[in-house]
Amino acid sequence: MERGQGDTTRRDGERRPPVSISRRAFACSLLAGAAALPGCAPGGLAPFSSSAGSDKIESTLPTVYDSAPPVKTATLMMVGDMLIHTAVWKSGEREDGTLNYDHFFANLSDEFSGADIAMVNQETILGGTEHGLEDFPHFNSPQELGDAEVKAGVDVAISATNHSLDHGYEGICWTLDYWRSKHPEVLVPGIADTKEVARTPKIIERNGIKVGILSYTAFTNGQYPPSDKTWCISIFENCDVADDVARMREAGADIVVACPHWGEEYVHEPHPTEYKWADVLVEAGVDAIIGTHPHVIQPVEVLEDAGGKRIPVFWSLGNYISSQIDKPRMVGGMAKLTFEKTSSGSRVVSYSMTPLVTHRAWDVTMSVYRLSDYTDELAKKNVVRLADGCGDFDVAYCRDLAAKVLGDAYDPDACVLYGEL
Repeated sequence: MERGQGDTTRRDGERRPPVSISRRAFACSLLAGAAALPGCAPGGLAPFSSSAGSDKIESTLPTVYDSAPPVKTATLMMVGDMLIHTAVWKSGEREDGTLNYDHFFANLSDEFSGADIAMVNQETILGGTEHGLEDFPHFNSPQELGDAEVKAGVDVAISATNHSLDHGYEGICWTLDYWRSKHPEVLVPGIADTKEVARTPKIIERNGIKVGILSYTAFTNGQYPPSDKTWCISIFENCDVADDVARMREAGADIVVACPHWGEEYVHEPHPTEYKWADVLVEAGVDAIIGTHPHVIQPVEVLEDAGGKRIPVFWSLGNYISSQIDKPRMVGGMAKLTFEKTSSGSRVVSYSMTPLVTHRAWDVTMSVYRLSDYTDELAKKNVVRLADGCGDFDVAYCRDLAAKVLGDAYDPDACVLYGEL
């Protein structure tokens, strides 16, 4: 497998496909030939002569070949870690004692509602207040967060993370019970409470395109699933990735997107293990890879499989919402993919990465903004400035970091990295 941005060229001397002639072209050639013979011009057509204004004859008869094959398209967007520290969940406390987290999505509502498929990395389990909310190292988060995600337009909650087993198999069951009872339409790949659920391909269909979503984690913070329930979380080492992709295809998936939780925290470059698992995913036949876990953004790269298919890889989207206290962890990313399906098959046609800024606050002003929309007035109010060494946090810092990490393909004026395949 080769890595790089270059297009694959055809082999020298490769035979060209046979020329096909449509009914319209064939009919026109017959008409042209007939017009060239004396006395044989069809009614309404002048005999051919070199002095005529044009030697092109257009048929007005419609044929089944006139219409271009239908092209179906769909879009997918994903944001990074929902890392629910105490200050994060407290920002949603209302005077009447209820919890509400709509403010996390208020400034990106158009992005979540506008995508055909919207996804988040659900870093922490959603056991809710019934089981006691908890912070690091064993997170348990309010279920009202899931309500706000769905209200914003989220369709998929990626759930295989290093915190999935913070409360063991029981915590996984709490999370799945919540999604099934409150929002059964949401896909929750990566965790399971039965072997059947674990084996069932997670596929979502939009605009006639079926998209399969895979979620894996490379580690679980030293927590392990029960020996008789190893299927309850998708850990790379315990999974047959090629078989997972094959079952996705057999179930009808036109596109397969893998969402690995991997890499080294707070490092802006892919770790060797990320390349290792990316190779496995590419060889298994996925169409795109969107990574999380490092809590900071990493580059976007295009890998190529043995057959020449190009696969966009977002190595890390960083955080979406958190109370982490370092400047780089305030800059996250939003991945976007556009899919196309025609009679000849389905593929990813474009990808983009838009930097985001987590605006930390103690109340409902805690939210997330596009970097292009973030201002120094807001930056002055970001409570990350209260942390040691972060008093100079501003928009320029965020812009410089995004440009440095995302490289030459990034447009610093538009604040977006865009590519076509």
